[in-house]
Amino acid sequence: MATSKTCDAKSLTELVLSKLRDIGLCTDKVLSQCYDGANVMSGVHGGMQKILQEELKREVPYVHCFNHQLHLVVVHAMSSDSTLENFFSVCNSLYKFFRKSTVAAVYTGEKLKRLLDQRWTGHLATVTVIMKSLEHIVHLLREIEDNQTSAAEVRIESTGILKAITQPSFQFIACMMYQILSLLDPPNTALQAKSTDLYTGVRLVQSALVCVEELRCDSQFDTLWEKFTKDRETIEPLAAAPPKKRGRVMSHLRDYVVDTTVGHRPEGLGEKTECKILYFSTLDSVVGEMTARFGEINNKLVEALCTLHPGSEYFLDANKVRPLFDLTGTEMKEAEFAVARQFLQEEMSQSDKNWTTQDILRRYCEPLAAMPTVLETLKLSLTFGASTATCENSFSTLKNVFSEHRRSMLHKRKACLIQIAVEKDLTKNNNMALDGQWNSWLRTLQVREVLCYWLHADHWRDLGTPALNGLDTLTFP
Repeated sequence: MATSKTCDAKSLTELVLSKLRDIGLCTDKVLSQCYDGANVMSGVHGGMQKILQEELKREVPYVHCFNHQLHLVVVHAMSSDSTLENFFSVCNSLYKFFRKSTVAAVYTGEKLKRLLDQRWTGHLATVTVIMKSLEHIVHLLREIEDNQTSAAEVRIESTGILKAITQPSFQFIACMMYQILSLLDPPNTALQAKSTDLYTGVRLVQSALVCVEELRCDSQFDTLWEKFTKDRETIEPLAAAPPKKRGRVMSHLRDYVVDTTVGHRPEGLGEKTECKILYFSTLDSVVGEMTARFGEINNKLVEALCTLHPGSEYFLDANKVRPLFDLTGTEMKEAEFAVARQFLQEEMSQSDKNWTTQDILRRYCEPLAAMPTVLETLKLSLTFGASTATCENSFSTLKNVFSEHRRSMLHKRKACLIQIAVEKDLTKNNNMALDGQWNSWLRTLQVREVLCYWLHADHWRDLGTPALNGLDTLTFP
């Protein structure tokens, strides 16, 4: 596992390129790069994505991780309105309050989630728990408020939180955010799969955007309002606070004093009207963020990938596929595309199946071998990544490997353990088992490294060692 003592873009680029060359991969085959939005990675002038293109002396399209993009859509949209910010601030206060040992011991509802800006699904997880367990939360807060044996500061805090979460606006925002964030969760989950390519990612995001846009109508708001009014009947509201005393203006200053708010929502519009204004403004923020972030993502590249999808009206159009050949630097043969298009369209017309690029490669790989440029292009279309979720998910693996009992290990040994832990699917799929002698040998660093090499190079298949037959899992103390 390669590491770097410096984290500047130049050093990281050199490290990645040298590592690729060390393991025998040709850098001429690099077609795209996908990182998060950190400046050191995505910088237009000095970021790694720019330096990598300069080192390779050609264009290598950069894709900002779609999972990070969706998360930024949520974070920025939720910060566009002070009411939404206040809602999630109350949710955080609620989480901290229920973390108290005396409160957690008597709470019977679903466990509250901590809202972290770094978590992709943090906002949805928080709202989901609020929706499911609001009745339990309110009931417990009222018990604590009325319990004279509880500490004074706990009772005071419970009173404040209870007042906040029993407000109609809080409950409406919870329903509204659950509806919106639920539409963004399926693409967020699908994008974390290793098999999700760039074109599939674009289609998933576009589908989610259309669904969010469809919410922006009076009928959808009325449906949500009916659900909200039905749900809040189960929770008894607090006594209404007395109206605020209106200040008096001296008669001789009446012509010079402004006693109305400027730039704020007018008061006295009614509960439903205020919620409707918030509903539409939130949807506008989400749609605006998604359009701005996903509207112009490598348009030529995405258009070329779209052309390779069987459902496209421009399926295998040679002119639209040309950007892919510009990236690879290979010659395009239009005759092969013309024949392949005619052949595949006739074959697909005989079936009602919704064809995908993977289906074509599985079924017609042999006939397409006579048209190598078409076959190679279809394969390449599935290699463009849309997310760094696989790398992000490996961070939890690092935490498990770097336990307190392994602090004194050398870096090389830790790297081998991490590699085995991350690539654990290889050991499961190979169905191997260790006998007593092998188990003792594997406790040494040298054999661990050899095994790690075998797992990646599949050299163990040629060894014919009986001790490796039927191996199920590998565990190291």
